[in-house]
Amino acid sequence: MTYKHLRLITLILIVFCNQKAISQYSYKEIVAFSSKIDFSEKKIDSILSSVKIKDAKYAQIAHNFSFFHYKKTKNYDLAIKYGKIEVTILDNLNLVNKKHTNALYNLGKFYLFKKKYQKAIQFFEKAINSNAYPKRVAQSYCQIGNCLYKKGDYYKSINHYLKGIPLLEKHGTKRSILVQYTQLSYCCYKMNTQESTKLGLHYLKKGDSLINNTSSLNLGNVAIHSFHTGIANLYSNPYVKDYKKAKVYYFKILKNSLKEKDSNIVANAYMNIGELYLDLKNDSSMYFFNKSIKYDIMEKAYLNETHRNIATYFKRNNNYIKALSHIKKAISYCFKVKKNKNINSLSVEKILNTRDKRSIIVSLKTKTEILLQLYNSTQEKEYLQKAIDNVNLTNRIVNILINYSTEANTKYLWRKEISETFNLGIYTAYLLNDSKLMFELMEKNKAFLLALNINENIKLTNLPNEVSIKNNVFKKDIFQLESETNTYKASKKKDSLFDLKVSYQNFKDSIQKIYPQFSNQNNDIQQISFNQVKSNLNKNDIKLYYTLNTSNVDSNKQSMLGLLIANNKDIRFKIKNIDSVLLGITEYKKLISKPINQKQELARFKKVSYSLYNHLFPTKEIKDLIKNKNISIISDVSLENIPFEAFNTSATDLRYLVNDCNISYTYSSSFSEFNKNRDRKTNTDIAVFAPVNFKNTELSSLEKTEKEAAVISNLIGGDSFTNSNATKENFVHKTSNAKIIHLATHANASNNPSIQFFTNDLKLHELYTYKNNADLVVLSACETNIGELKQGEGVLNLARGFFHSGANAVVSSTWKINDASSSYIMKEFYSNLKNKESKSEALNNAKRTYLKNHSLSEQSPYYWASFILIGDTSPVFTTNYLLYILPILLGLFIFFIFFKKKG
Repeated sequence: MTYKHLRLITLILIVFCNQKAISQYSYKEIVAFSSKIDFSEKKIDSILSSVKIKDAKYAQIAHNFSFFHYKKTKNYDLAIKYGKIEVTILDNLNLVNKKHTNALYNLGKFYLFKKKYQKAIQFFEKAINSNAYPKRVAQSYCQIGNCLYKKGDYYKSINHYLKGIPLLEKHGTKRSILVQYTQLSYCCYKMNTQESTKLGLHYLKKGDSLINNTSSLNLGNVAIHSFHTGIANLYSNPYVKDYKKAKVYYFKILKNSLKEKDSNIVANAYMNIGELYLDLKNDSSMYFFNKSIKYDIMEKAYLNETHRNIATYFKRNNNYIKALSHIKKAISYCFKVKKNKNINSLSVEKILNTRDKRSIIVSLKTKTEILLQLYNSTQEKEYLQKAIDNVNLTNRIVNILINYSTEANTKYLWRKEISETFNLGIYTAYLLNDSKLMFELMEKNKAFLLALNINENIKLTNLPNEVSIKNNVFKKDIFQLESETNTYKASKKKDSLFDLKVSYQNFKDSIQKIYPQFSNQNNDIQQISFNQVKSNLNKNDIKLYYTLNTSNVDSNKQSMLGLLIANNKDIRFKIKNIDSVLLGITEYKKLISKPINQKQELARFKKVSYSLYNHLFPTKEIKDLIKNKNISIISDVSLENIPFEAFNTSATDLRYLVNDCNISYTYSSSFSEFNKNRDRKTNTDIAVFAPVNFKNTELSSLEKTEKEAAVISNLIGGDSFTNSNATKENFVHKTSNAKIIHLATHANASNNPSIQFFTNDLKLHELYTYKNNADLVVLSACETNIGELKQGEGVLNLARGFFHSGANAVVSSTWKINDASSSYIMKEFYSNLKNKESKSEALNNAKRTYLKNHSLSEQSPYYWASFILIGDTSPVFTTNYLLYILPILLGLFIFFIFFKKKG
């Protein structure tokens, strides 16, 4: 009889005689013993209750039983139950040691296996705070990254990996380091940006070096295959497209996994190869997809992506019935529901805990495309209604993901994803001849996050002052560090930024518990209805929407749709020859951004701008309708920074559209309605800033702006800050209660746009924590409407920054402006405002006056068309009729008294 057998028999006897003695045995011995004794929950509770002293040994017993159910029975509920007992005892004993950190980490892991990601994150964070086991701390950061990846919060996930991996490189095993390199690469792949692709490949190359330089590294087949899959995935994505390298890795994985008879890895390899061949438009892809399904019969881990790819294959080959069948299967497998289950009724928790959120959104978008193509081939309208239902489902899911994401970049990512689906919905509504539905979907696709951010700022003002101040300090510090830190490069500042964001999130969580009204922002953003918009329009007002659809759902790869809304009618229209229009827009931008001095250039400008006019106002009815009207344009990103005012409306001569109508721009009708109803209190009419000269000698002097500032101040009254008084500090402290803010200076449209003051500049991110109450902000500076494009949201530029900080309307520039002509237009603009013209009338009349008083090349759009009005168009200064009514009433009262006495 061996010692092991003797020990086992002894253990059996001890357990029967004295349950307390079980504490000296490890969970491995308990596992061995479990074949003889059933360690049910009741049995374990009996053993634990028999132990009188609740000390560290008792915690160890709980630990052993926790691990027994984790390893042996896979009963994670019991693993959690006994893991919590272990943690409670260690907490009561105040034993913050290695075992304490380890126990918290284990609980996080058990919740992760149960797909309770938020609960898992809570315990991983506790393990980090326990901080007595460096390896587990490092792993906890990475596991939080894993949870966030599964929740779809990709940017925050990457931040946690980048926090954990350097620690793991110091304290972890080489195998654990390689595993986290791989996991990080998967997140980078799903994020699918150029930066994330570079980051993923960087860490995978480090992993490759780790493998090649470590002869005794026992990684295991699964880790190696996962690592190679990560490399192949990134080589195959749109930013690399090295299909040859990707193919080598995928086939290597397939060959080895077939030898090892690992059906899960085999299924994944076949699916990836099939997707690679599908991208290459190779029909062999179907062979690999079918193979993947065959091997994925047990775990069904990849059936969602496999069926989505098969659906794409059949869609491409015009077999839409089969394509629809497979995409339905893909969506069912995504959510792990039966095909006849109503996915619209899925709970928020079910959606948040569903694996691979991006695959879900892609599948739903694919389904919408297939339904549209089925309509195009059959003309059966039921497919259109199903497409709209699918768009609404996608919108619900994305709104949930946005609401539960805490990183701004992740929210922008989801807005980009839903934007493409909204465009499909808009096309569907056009086919249904439904203007109301077109409008609703166009509105959903605009400036949603801007409204959310402003709404949060408003809510903060209703909280106690100390809370608002602390929140603002957090945001300022975060934005500042973000502007100084490379997104993905490790540094001390990067670590500081990470820690600051964690502290800020904890702060926000705490104030949401104390002040529940601060949470659930989305519920407060109401979309204006189609009927409301129509009823709000005067007889001379028109709203004009444009949207570009890049999905191939009809004979063209791209299509642009328009919707005109007047108070008594609406017109849906489709713009023809869209490829020609997009080329024309590019050329138009070049032509208007410089003076037109040569006859050849002028002739070309007339032709291009007239062509755009005819395409974007495609019917005589529309052309006639807009004459002498106030037009508010809500454009697609493809038309961003295109001044319609400079379109040529004459086939034989040159007549600008600005001569026929007043033109303004807005992000969306819902945003405008939401924004104009904000409570704005001011105590000065205007604050003008014109540095003229700059301490930074590289910046040229703006001599004309000093006179511009003087003229405006004389016209309007208020405060004027010029030369050395035009400082950033004065701007921040002196403009919060001004009705108009005017900035005549330099601006920079780089990755982080900024506007220049006498000594230093103010960055875009600083506007997010600055507050104003302005009815109008005028940015008399270069390229203040230029910035980073975010599909589904718009451009992150200085104009948007001022809306974020409180403005009701902004005048900004779309290219480098001319100092002299700008000052001329500004003088006329403010004269018109003073005369109580609407903002739109004031700016458009200023442009007309400029054109009337200038000739030849000075009439080039370069000189006058750059400034555009965004937002509310109503007058800044209105007549106070009480000043007239009160004296009349007083006179009537005196008259009445006089005659009464006389009588």
